[in-house]
Amino acid sequence: MKLTQEICRQFYKKAGMSEESIKALGKESEGNAYVFAETAIRRGLADRDVAGMILGNSLGVTYLNLYKTPFQDDVLALLPLELAQKYQAIPIYQFGDTITIACTHPEDKKISGALSRILSKPVDLLFCLPDELNAAYTLRYQNDSKIGDIVFSFDFKQLVTMAPERLVELRPIIEIAESLLLLALKENASDIHIEPKEHDCVIRFRIDGVLGERLRLPIGLATPLTARYKIMAEMNISERRIPQDGRISFQTGVKAVDVRVSTLPILHGEKTVIRLMGSLTDSVPVNLDRLDILESNLRPFKETLSQPNGMIFVTGPTGSGKSTMLYAALNHINNPNINITTIEDPVEYEMATINQVQVNAKAGRDFGTVLRSILRQDPDVLLVGEIRDKETAQIACKAALTGHLVLSTLHTNNALQAITRLIDMGVEPYIVAPTIIGVLAQRLVRRLCKDCKIEHHDLDVAQLQRYFYWKNPELPIFYKPVGCKNCNGKGYKGRIGIHEFVKIDNTMRDYILQGRSYNDICNYAYSIGFKDLRFDGFIKALQGLTSLDEVIRVTADN
Repeated sequence: MKLTQEICRQFYKKAGMSEESIKALGKESEGNAYVFAETAIRRGLADRDVAGMILGNSLGVTYLNLYKTPFQDDVLALLPLELAQKYQAIPIYQFGDTITIACTHPEDKKISGALSRILSKPVDLLFCLPDELNAAYTLRYQNDSKIGDIVFSFDFKQLVTMAPERLVELRPIIEIAESLLLLALKENASDIHIEPKEHDCVIRFRIDGVLGERLRLPIGLATPLTARYKIMAEMNISERRIPQDGRISFQTGVKAVDVRVSTLPILHGEKTVIRLMGSLTDSVPVNLDRLDILESNLRPFKETLSQPNGMIFVTGPTGSGKSTMLYAALNHINNPNINITTIEDPVEYEMATINQVQVNAKAGRDFGTVLRSILRQDPDVLLVGEIRDKETAQIACKAALTGHLVLSTLHTNNALQAITRLIDMGVEPYIVAPTIIGVLAQRLVRRLCKDCKIEHHDLDVAQLQRYFYWKNPELPIFYKPVGCKNCNGKGYKGRIGIHEFVKIDNTMRDYILQGRSYNDICNYAYSIGFKDLRFDGFIKALQGLTSLDEVIRVTADN
């Protein structure tokens, strides 16, 4: 598509780009509207939805953001990848007899005609940007049958005759390793577990917080597959007797995804656990109002975020959504008049309007060192990815005492434990008391599939009274999972946060200074209306967002 004056005018009018930027970018893109739009998006000069809408309107076709669009896998399977790439199109979903297809050239009648003949159905072509289409090809066409085809064609004699350092360079081993990562990304898995057993290699994915078996590979592939990930993560391929850790920046052709790799010697080889720290979708800042936070927690949390200085913590175990919450908080307070700087390990979401620093311990760029340097950069707001040690805690607290708003995370079971955790790390109570202004704790529970959930009439009343202190003789309506095609028979699809928030008041500060016990602080918090995680989960179960069993599973030890 050629970059016309009208398209440039729309980028000025609707995307808010300056005339200078449009002129410079137009020259750089050599008059190609697609290159112009994608570069503008990548550099933060234009919003993706706005840029896509402008190009779609110029073609007279509706724009569809593939990064935000759900796919129907059975419809996708109707068009093989080779044909999809030939016509630069991808099937999305079907309504009635018509199949909706995203395409980079939807105005071309030859393409719509050819696709209609191939699919034997009427088609509706919508516009998408080329980089979105490439991401969809990379992600959506991944499946376990593709991995099975690679395994089936593999010459297992090579496992005996070839040296390990040469095995890891074989195309099939490389393809299996990359396909597993892409399959996990497609299915929104947070972790991949590769577990060699006596007779085969079990691959398990953690999806929505629950670990389940995904596929099995021949046992002979376990060692070269683990070795391949070691090579990618710059680990010692020859050392198999001790645990190792490494990191991969996995290049998908669309963007890099940060991947953590951990190996552990077990009975039949090395177990490998791979944590995926991102996705192939756009890094869109999250809106606090869209995180299903109850108003009783959201309102005081926003109030603390509006303070000019102090320390705000988000607490919870690994994988509980702490980073997402912190980015949503930054997005809430971000404006051109303040200087926001983050220290992260890794940088999980890119935000074009703030300054983000990636920790690199090998280069001497640890949390404490970077934090001291940032304080000389005239910051207004600091985000410290995690308080890990006494030094970082003390520097962050002193920054909060000297006029900065500091956001960070701690690994604690609940919000109130953040207070005692800091003191246990060696920060003096006289520093902790005036520093902390609020703590938000959270967990992630599985969200009930909206297509198959049903009312729960066979409740265990004793369980309800035990975990939720229910005294009313009349039972409310709850919902439970069933399972359908939309949720792959699980009854759950996606996750939702449950939260508790404590706003530190003057009485609580006095308790901290006096060295009062954790129980005393808890009792006071409850006396002034503090509601815990389980209460929040109970309300969301009442709303039909999750099930009581799921709330109990996640909060059983609280």
